[in-house]
Amino acid sequence: MINDMHKKDLNIGLLSPWVAATPTIEIDKGKEYFCVATWGTMSMWSSPKFAMLTSKIGRELHSLPHGHLIGETRQIQALGLTDFRAETFTVWHERAHMAAFYKSGAHQHAMTSMKDAIDFRVRRVWVKGSDLPSVGDNDATKAFVLRIKSGGFAEAVKA
Repeated sequence: MINDMHKKDLNIGLLSPWVAATPTIEIDKGKEYFCVATWGTMSMWSSPKFAMLTSKIGRELHSLPHGHLIGETRQIQALGLTDFRAETFTVWHERAHMAAFYKSGAHQHAMTSMKDAIDFRVRRVWVKGSDLPSVGDNDATKAFVLRIKSGGFAEAVKA
């Protein structure tokens, strides 16, 4: 059931505008970058803890060394008491940078502490620099997220 919910979810909720960690001028428009889209559903009662942990993750994410993270956006959707959804969309210069981040610090702590509270799924895709939305462009961010969610980018097979 959770797999079906994830695959069919093309909703756009409270989507944050695209935030760049790498200046646009440094992005190679023709290069493919590694993108991870996380999706999770939990009860509304788990959402305050999730929000606190996500805030810590965000601070750590944006303190990474230059050349790791390209940019990110995230969204939440409250679809009922037992279906509060949260998604993140991060684009990385190298797959290894993503793997190191996901295995350390605040992210690892959050995954461990929420493991029984959230049903989690992930998509890994390749996106070109030319596909990235401009900073603060809500329409372009929405189109980018919908393209990821609808299978519009080449899948990156799990390493």
